[in-house]
Amino acid sequence: MPVQTPTPSDTNQLSWQPGTATLQRLRASGLRLTLARRAVLRALHDNRGRFLDAEAVHRWTKAATWRVNLTSVYRILAELDKARIAQATQLGARTFYSMVPEGEAAQPHFVCRRCGHAQALGSDALLTQLFEGAARLGFHLNQRLTLVGVCSACNASAPGSVKRHQKQTL
Repeated sequence: MPVQTPTPSDTNQLSWQPGTATLQRLRASGLRLTLARRAVLRALHDNRGRFLDAEAVHRWTKAATWRVNLTSVYRILAELDKARIAQATQLGARTFYSMVPEGEAAQPHFVCRRCGHAQALGSDALLTQLFEGAARLGFHLNQRLTLVGVCSACNASAPGSVKRHQKQTL
């Protein structure tokens, strides 16, 4: 999945603060708001609605003139996922991250394999059925459901691909 380099919304990153719920989750996990964590959080915040891999987050921090090395980005993303501030999604051999909305739990998503656009599934009834079904089978789910496909914008940018698919299935 090619991920475009995101562009920071401004370069005055030092004045940006994450929300109260994010700060509480950081503290509850024993993490401080360091400059490197602030940069990674800002990258995820500015790219809400998209899943980014560590390399895209690293490119974003470099474009914003933050000095965060790639190893630190990987470590911070893993910490944020563990603290339930970010949501990790495995797509193939790569892991992508998205910011969990302030004060909410991680949600299942549809994710575009081409551009990384993410859309929350938003169906409590479906989740309830999944959890009940899993419990009946003796499974404990961690609520990380990701459905991967191609979004309408990417689908529209490849003219004829939908028509070819429809012809093959008819």
